[in-house]
Amino acid sequence: MPQGCGTWPVIWETKEQDWPSGGEVDILEGVNDVGPNRAVLHTTPNCTMPEKRLMAGATLQNDCDWSVNWNAGCGVSAPDAKSYGKAFNKNGGGWYAIERTDEHFKDWFWPRDDSCVPADVKVGAGAVTPEEWGLPFAYFPNTQCDLEKHFQENNIIINLTLCGDWAGQRDVYASSGCPATCEEIVADPKNFVDAYFDFAAVRVYTLEGSQ
Repeated sequence: MPQGCGTWPVIWETKEQDWPSGGEVDILEGVNDVGPNRAVLHTTPNCTMPEKRLMAGATLQNDCDWSVNWNAGCGVSAPDAKSYGKAFNKNGGGWYAIERTDEHFKDWFWPRDDSCVPADVKVGAGAVTPEEWGLPFAYFPNTQCDLEKHFQENNIIINLTLCGDWAGQRDVYASSGCPATCEEIVADPKNFVDAYFDFAAVRVYTLEGSQ
């Protein structure tokens, strides 16, 4: 995945029009090589997550409303440092998966060297069984949020922002241990030779589990 000071890589899903009416789902996101990964939902008001959930990650915020806390959304921090940035790349990458239903959203991550990667994920099988994948690192149930109402048909978006209003924010950039300012770094293309995605595959399955 893209790495380097000033980078803000995201893999996300949204409606693209009339945001945030159709919801936003961030599968992978971070800035300035500071891990681990964050999975986040952004919605219109009246969508929150329960404090206690069966997941491996750590809760960052439970209110998904985009207008709360500067659009922080209801986020979950992955428990594995290898889920993002330089640590992800040094380990040879890994697998991300998300399951979306009207009852819940679940996110999983397996590092390249994880012996517990499900076989259907590892080989890119024609059908998958998420119910056998074990504990997700992020779990967003519909118990306090009508997921069917807040999330409409979304597009998958993969993008890289250089600086921007998060990675380039002065206090965020400085606290990341990055040199100079983000504006100065982004002015030199040589600082971004490792700022790119390299995908083996992107696979989409139906609710029945078939590709």
